[in-house]
Amino acid sequence: MTLKEVLSLYEIEVDDKEIETYERYINFLLNSPVNLISFEKEEAYHKVVADTLIPLKDFPILYKFADIGTGGGIPGVVVSIRFNVEGTLVDSTKKKIEVLRRFVEEEKLPLNLVWSRAEELAHQREHRGKYLYVFSRAVADMPIVLELTSPFAQIGGYVLLYKGQNWKEELERSWKAMEILGLDLGDVIEYKLRTGERRAFIILEKIENTPKKYPRKYNQIKKKPLG
Repeated sequence: MTLKEVLSLYEIEVDDKEIETYERYINFLLNSPVNLISFEKEEAYHKVVADTLIPLKDFPILYKFADIGTGGGIPGVVVSIRFNVEGTLVDSTKKKIEVLRRFVEEEKLPLNLVWSRAEELAHQREHRGKYLYVFSRAVADMPIVLELTSPFAQIGGYVLLYKGQNWKEELERSWKAMEILGLDLGDVIEYKLRTGERRAFIILEKIENTPKKYPRKYNQIKKKPLG
């Protein structure tokens, strides 16, 4: 199936220019000298493009965002192509950021790529509390992810997590972390990919400033998660 046919299965309408950009992005991921995805092309249509866009059909991204632990640019690149908004993509692996930067520059996407550990970058003034939307996908268990992402979100903003079928168990372990970090559960959008995976898009609202001590050093976060 073509990408346009795949997206039509999910009732996602895209114009030809957008489709062409997504196609170039998928080809970039598949042919990258750094291992960025392990999918075949048609599988990537579902698991990269559709998976990113399904929960955003009724939740448009209208202002600048951050993508923490972006890897090969998922979901940040797809979000930027779709909504033409500025974003900051953060990853701790230098090779991934360097390779991704070439694609972003070729496509002239309004994205800032940052090679840094999230727990360090979150303490910098130009990033802390500066984003209306903060994405994370497939980074770590939810209490850990919340500590890494919440400091980037401004009050009134959102932390947006893409999670798999075990999201309920992760959420149950996260109530204390949410309370400490200044987050409140807004909504959960559940959906299923045509490739069989059950997915959840968890929308958390930033209601208070995250205490300055967070995020802690990663070894502390991992050893003693908030929860």
